[in-house]
This record gives sequence, C-alpha cells and structure tokens, in this order.
Amino acid sequence: MKKVIRTLVIAAVLIAAAVIFKNTYSCNMPVRNRGIRDAIRTGDLDVLFIGSSTFRANVDMPMMDEAFGGRVYDISYGGNQLVATAIQYEEIKKRSDHKYGLIVFELGPMMLTQEVALSDSRVIWDLSWDGKKKLWESMSQAGNTDPAMMYEYFVTSGMDDLVTFPVTEPFYSTRYYKGAKTDETPSPGAEKLESAEFDISDAQLVDAQAKAVSDIIEACRRDGQDFVFVESPCYHRLQEDKSFQKYRDEFTRILREKEAPYILAEDVDFDSSEADFFEDMNHMSAEGRRAYTKELIRVLTERSGV
Repeated sequence: MKKVIRTLVIAAVLIAAAVIFKNTYSCNMPVRNRGIRDAIRTGDLDVLFIGSSTFRANVDMPMMDEAFGGRVYDISYGGNQLVATAIQYEEIKKRSDHKYGLIVFELGPMMLTQEVALSDSRVIWDLSWDGKKKLWESMSQAGNTDPAMMYEYFVTSGMDDLVTFPVTEPFYSTRYYKGAKTDETPSPGAEKLESAEFDISDAQLVDAQAKAVSDIIEACRRDGQDFVFVESPCYHRLQEDKSFQKYRDEFTRILREKEAPYILAEDVDFDSSEADFFEDMNHMSAEGRRAYTKELIRVLTERSGV
C-alpha cells in the first residue's frame, strides 16, 4: 500500500512540475522557424507580420527575405484573434530590445466576429506567464473560462508538444520558414472552389475584438512604432460575400476613425478570381502565395521607412 501511495505521490509531483514548467517556460523553448521567441532571436527586422494562418499561407518568406535582406518575420497562428494579437504585440515589445521598422497587422474582417477563446494552443505556448494571464483574463471577461476550459488552458494545451519536443520539433521546423509555410500547396481547381460551401451570414460583431483594433493602434502610437493593417485577398466568392463586406466595412471604419494606415486587397495587383491561386476560400496555393507576395513587396516598399 505504501508503495502505491508513494508511486501516486511521485506521479502527481511530476505532473505538477510539468504543468508549472509548461506555463512558465514554454515561451523560452528553442522553437525554430515560428513563434515569438524565434522572431526575437532573429534580431532587428524591417518588416514583422502578425496575423493568422492567412498570413502564414499567403506570405512567401524567401521572397520577402530577398526583398528585405533577411530582416523579416511572420508571427502567425491558426484562428488568431485581434485580442490575442494585441497581447502578442505587447509580448514582443516587453521581451525584445530589437527594432522593428514596420509591423504589419492582419486586416481580417471575420476576425471581428470570433469569440474571445482559445483558438490555437500555439498562442499560449508562445506567451510568457504574464501574457497567458492577460489572455485568460480577456477570455474570462467574455465568459469563456469554465472549469473545463481552465483545465485545457493551463494543463493539457501544449502538453503533447512539451512531451514530444525532441522528436517533433525537428519535423515541425521544416514545415515553416520564419513563420510562413514552405510546402507547395496546390489548388484543388476552379470546380471545387466554386462549389465549396460556406455560410457566414450568422456571424456577429464581438465588441472585445473591435476594441482590440483600437488597443493595437494606441499601443503602436504610444511606442512610436510604425504599423499598417493589411487585408490579404480571399477567393472572390468570399471576398464578395455580403457578410464579409459588412465586417470589412466595420474594420475599415475603425481604422479611419483612428486615422490608422491600411492596405486593402484591391490595393495590391492580384487576381482573386484566379482559382489556381487558392487552396481554399482564404488561403492561397503556393502559386498564389508567390504571385501575391511579389506585388505586396512592391506596395510595402513604396511606404516610407521600409
């Protein structure tokens, strides 16, 4: 009996140690080619992208490297939210002494409609303990912190990455380069893209996400940080959707009121009706990624200070 109790106690101690380690040290794990720590490790940057999987899929980093002498990085997460983006910006400024010429935030209309919740475990993995607490507080204010979510957020989320890190990290690091995708993703073709079903008509504005846009702008101005919001083109069916346009108008309204700079999809010479350029409604194929990045570089280099 004593042996069983001793075994259980040891197991409990080890689990508790792993949980504490994950929550306090995960942001310092030597992850390569993605995330906040690796972006900081890269040094001074001329351009830093902060966004969702849209940026991750739509920005060709080797082309950006060539255009900006390697001084560029892409911090992107699946389903990234504006509330989380504001916290990610604070993390970078707090943890880094490097200079960032231009920070490019994602102008994603549907980001305004996302619940403040845990969308990607990689988000909290990359945050310091203070950042984790801030995101948790934002989720709490939105009413998304029941006991099950607390257990997922602080205990299980990212634990698999921690346990398998020596084996999986070398594999994951080859899938990305400075935060962007490296694979040669093909288009499924016009027929599939034209018939793919999606419905965003029930989407609702989330006030916390809209407020986060203002928070990002105010934080950048406080820090004297040059920034711009950029909308990546979506496949024309989504780009022209009435609900999509509604929240695009709301996003740009906030930016205009704050006199914040932004670049819309149509400001970049890119054909959003070309099926070969897209993997799905809002992620580009490898061909589209390169075509878009070429034109985005031209637009960004026209801005002063880049």
